[in-house]
Amino acid sequence: MTKAVLGIVTLVILACFGLPMLLLSAVMGSSSGACSVAAAPSTNVSVQPTATTTWDTDQLNIALTIIQVGVTKGVGSWGQTIALAVAMQESGLRNLPYLGADNDHDSIGVFQQRPSQGWGTPEQLADPAYQAGKFYDKLKTIAGWQTMPLTEAAQAVQLSAYPDAYAKWTTNAVALVDQNGTGEIALDCSAMPLGSAEPAPRNPDGSWPEETCSIIPDPTTGTGCLTPRTLHLIRQAAAAGFPQPRCWRVDDHGEHPKGRACDFMMTSGSEASGAQKARGDAMAVWAVANADALGIRYVIWFRMIWTADDRRWGPYNNPFGGDDPSGWHTNHVHISMN
Repeated sequence: MTKAVLGIVTLVILACFGLPMLLLSAVMGSSSGACSVAAAPSTNVSVQPTATTTWDTDQLNIALTIIQVGVTKGVGSWGQTIALAVAMQESGLRNLPYLGADNDHDSIGVFQQRPSQGWGTPEQLADPAYQAGKFYDKLKTIAGWQTMPLTEAAQAVQLSAYPDAYAKWTTNAVALVDQNGTGEIALDCSAMPLGSAEPAPRNPDGSWPEETCSIIPDPTTGTGCLTPRTLHLIRQAAAAGFPQPRCWRVDDHGEHPKGRACDFMMTSGSEASGAQKARGDAMAVWAVANADALGIRYVIWFRMIWTADDRRWGPYNNPFGGDDPSGWHTNHVHISMN
């Protein structure tokens, strides 16, 4: 495994908007932004990772990616804790490239997995979410991992030359999993402007006007209809740089046939990853940050749903079936309007 030494800087705690698995700062009316989940590789190899309680933005992005993948893999908080401790030890929560003489064989990435050992191609292993998924898949094959000490479970997956090194990261890993669950982690996301949407018209008393599906046809599909508020959402999303959605459709449920919902595709159909996933993350955060201004009722993205009633994200249970990227909303951001 890597000999890299990584500098650790300060954890940024800010007011929170966004996915609980990608807790981003987005302050209304300010220049805030959305963070890329797949952090760029770091080549800082000056020192060995050491136990710490502070992490910078890139490291927290990777930690939240590992937690999010753990949620989708169903390993619970203990599985997420094991994975975080391993990533802390192996890379200091950095997406490391191949480090030449400073590397252990052909190890790469957050978990320092090796292409020659069947973990995947170098291109696949450059994606932190892919490495996390492979780690969890292997962990789930270990009988009794749920009750093993962290070091034993971690070593059963990693086969490290230094199996006891994982133990020192237990407190840090537990803290991040706990903070993620309580919404206390937020990232400084100022690198990408988020912006405030122009508010949709309201009644004098602040309520939303009753609207019919009166925009005919829906300009995104050339058929059906939209409400004026939905059309306003489309225009504001376009101004913020997000893709053209598809909105009205014939259906027996939901808001699409009422002209009150749109799907903003991040891919042509497959599950989003890398830059596509980051773009979807950014749009989900933008939608939540501007929900009050635009009249957004709920947002669904990557197996998670945010509702205006609860003001928080939670697991999406896919009530209409379809075990595919469309059903789980991993290829598009769905926005429904009041």
